Amino acid sequence: MLKLVWIEFFFRTVPETLLLIFGIHVITKKSIDIPKYILSSALLSLLIFFVRRLPIYFGVHMIINIILTIIIMTSIKIPIIKSIYSTLLVYFLLSLGEFFNMIILDLLNIDTSIEFSNPFIKCLAGIPSLIILLLSILILKYLLRMKEGIKNVYN
Repeated sequence: MLKLVWIEFFFRTVPETLLLIFGIHVITKKSIDIPKYILSSALLSLLIFFVRRLPIYFGVHMIINIILTIIIMTSIKIPIIKSIYSTLLVYFLLSLGEFFNMIILDLLNIDTSIEFSNPFIKCLAGIPSLIILLLSILILKYLLRMKEGIKNVYN
């Protein structure tokens, strides 16, 4: 079971879901409706919080969270196919960011065990992965715009 404390919820889960949903909007090229964006992020954050409290094995919560993300994205009028591939791509980018974050923390000789003693330190240690995710999304957004610009030139 991977219980979250409230400090982790506000300083890790909420920013992470804001980035996840932003990334999905970037990939699907859907404009962001701010009220729907905030509502879907808040709803997904709460659902992730409660899924993490379930007595399930490590990794199962990730699959449930992916399914919930796809459901929320389809409820805000993103087509199901686009919801599926964009959600999977953004979760892949998140996992990649976590991987690089673990390498960075390991190089700095910072304890990378799953359960840190202090939730605040755990949140601080997770900031580089959120930055990596944000940079990945911004690079992807730039590349998609470049591709669109090239497509418009040849048409």
